[in-house]
Amino acid sequence: MRPYELVMLPPMWLLTLYGVGRWRSAPRRNRVLSTMWLCWTLAVTLGTPAVRRVVDAVLGVASVTNLLVHLLGLTATAAVLEFIREVTGQARGRVSRWNLAGLAAGAAALASAFAVMPRPDGEVDLLTYSQDSTAGYVYWTVQTGYSAIGLLVSAWVCWTHGRYAVPGPARISLRLMRVAIAADAVYLLHRFTYVTARHLHWPVPESGVVTGTTQALLGLSWLLFAAAVIWPALAEHRLRRAAARQADRLAPLWRMVQAGAPGVVLPLPDELRRNHPRLRLYRYVVEIQDGVLHLERHLDASHPPAAEAELRAAGVDETLLAPAVEAVLLRYALEAELAGRREVPGDRPKGPGAPDLDAEIHWLTRVAAAMELPAVAAAARRLGEAPTVAR
Repeated sequence: MRPYELVMLPPMWLLTLYGVGRWRSAPRRNRVLSTMWLCWTLAVTLGTPAVRRVVDAVLGVASVTNLLVHLLGLTATAAVLEFIREVTGQARGRVSRWNLAGLAAGAAALASAFAVMPRPDGEVDLLTYSQDSTAGYVYWTVQTGYSAIGLLVSAWVCWTHGRYAVPGPARISLRLMRVAIAADAVYLLHRFTYVTARHLHWPVPESGVVTGTTQALLGLSWLLFAAAVIWPALAEHRLRRAAARQADRLAPLWRMVQAGAPGVVLPLPDELRRNHPRLRLYRYVVEIQDGVLHLERHLDASHPPAAEAELRAAGVDETLLAPAVEAVLLRYALEAELAGRREVPGDRPKGPGAPDLDAEIHWLTRVAAAMELPAVAAAARRLGEAPTVAR
């Protein structure tokens, strides 16, 4: 196994298996990525000498693994184009007909040239073989030309639509893709220059130097493409994990409000609970707000100052006072609802509003944490017993 394969193959197979395992539940963009990774991983694996010998022997066609590797490369190029169309919003859930037609034409031309060109056994690199074969030159022209077309389209899409991408993971991914495209352009130029020079019998370096340089450039472009396509997935995973942690912090408060307002705070479907943390977090925030509005009918303007006085007497820190007051009011209203007390007439207190969803999540998280304070439970109990508080 060559050195770059020792570095590339294990992480490529890990990413490929991870993507294939999540195929059914993944969005279309991720399925395109999984297809691309599968093609690349199979191509690198088939290009490994030990695997190449076995495949050539089983199929009985000299150097057939070279054709399979290059066909997989064409398919991976087509998948890259689809991924870029997804990122830039051009796909709209449909595969490009031009992309499929180009892939079919390129694969047919490659297979036809391969069928008539002289071929070595699998131990000889096809790139440095048969310099006098017109079919061989056509083979490499088709293979390099298709990749170049895909590269040009990718570059055009990245540069044209990249400036309109939403700031964040998508824009960073497109920038990394631009660097990968530049590296891949050097790789294609190097390879086709060598093939052309050999065909015209110009002086060329030794085959070992050419093959090593080609593999190094290919490995670099793959690593850059990998960084480009993995970055959005990593960012998405980080956002999902953050949303899951926030939802877990709000879950006790949501369940408490649900006990007092079951007609407002509805049970979550299992699919939503398991696989959609951000939607679950949004549901928690909205339903907690709605549940609090339902429970506030047991509160009037006299309750907030009474709750604050109880907490100050208990020595609650000033930085915790606002969410603790909200927690006391909520506990008191919940107990009143569960006890079946009548609605309190008069003006109802309004909690501090939040300017946006993130601020509301932060506020409710602080309230949820304050609900567990012993001083809050004691203050809510004394608030219910105090004769000076209107009932």
